[in-house]
Amino acid sequence: MTDIDEHGVMIGEKRILSVNIFWTAGVMATPVARWLDADADRAGRVKVQKDLSVPNHPNIFVIGDVALCLHKGKPLPGVAPVAMQQGRYVACLITSRISAQQMQRSFPAFRYKDKGHLATVGRGFSIIQIGPLKISGFIAWFLWLTIHIFYLITFENRLLVMLQWAWAYLAVQRRVRLITVTNAPAIPASAKSQHEVVPKKSPTLETLSTSSQV
Repeated sequence: MTDIDEHGVMIGEKRILSVNIFWTAGVMATPVARWLDADADRAGRVKVQKDLSVPNHPNIFVIGDVALCLHKGKPLPGVAPVAMQQGRYVACLITSRISAQQMQRSFPAFRYKDKGHLATVGRGFSIIQIGPLKISGFIAWFLWLTIHIFYLITFENRLLVMLQWAWAYLAVQRRVRLITVTNAPAIPASAKSQHEVVPKKSPTLETLSTSSQV
């Protein structure tokens, strides 16, 4: 894709007219690498050392979805469990450095502990993979809820989220909604070209809803 505007996209020299455009090719990381003048991968993630520090800057650490950290030869995903483990690791590393007793001791490299993967697919249905164990369906969905609530901070947050999710489930509510305008504006003739590909019919949406249901 070479260009995008409110009327469609350009694929090379071919123009595709469309009222609705959905981008699914991923996102770039926050430009931390540019701020630090550090090496980065194609997604903008900083190539960190084994202790999550920036090369040639042992006192600067990068963690989470802006850090390129390899696990079994593959980059770790930008998800909360990875960031949480990296945060605890860096906190322990810094604590050891400022401790007189640990000053001369080497600190082990960061090692990610894969506790499995959980994802909710829809209402009352989730998938879980923990090592070779794979579970799907309502039981997996219930475990997904339990684990997410367990990792929330403070009892008040857990209780509030539990009540909100229970109400959303019983009332069959969608958690996220995108409201679009009715009768989208027509594509002007000036936006057309001899290379255009015009859809047979451009749908007009009154309400487009997406959800991560529980």
